[in-house]
Amino acid sequence: MSDGPEKELALEERKFLHDISNKLVIVQGMSSILKTKLEKVADQLDPKDLERLGKVIKAGEAMTDMIRARRSILIERSEDPE
Repeated sequence: MSDGPEKELALEERKFLHDISNKLVIVQGMSSILKTKLEKVADQLDPKDLERLGKVIKAGEAMTDMIRARRSILIERSEDPE
């Protein structure tokens, strides 16, 4: 890709996705810690609550995979062929 507006846009999108990914990693990490702690007192909770938290974690993982795939495409498109 030449050094035109398309390459600049691709680089900006890569940075944006990187920043979102960083925040998402925090959400995933904190959710996993919370789930581990809540599992220790599961008998005091509504089982649906742990199930919901599991869905949150699963959705975060899916979003991370989507971001990773999109960034790969952008990296491929924005790098100069050798």
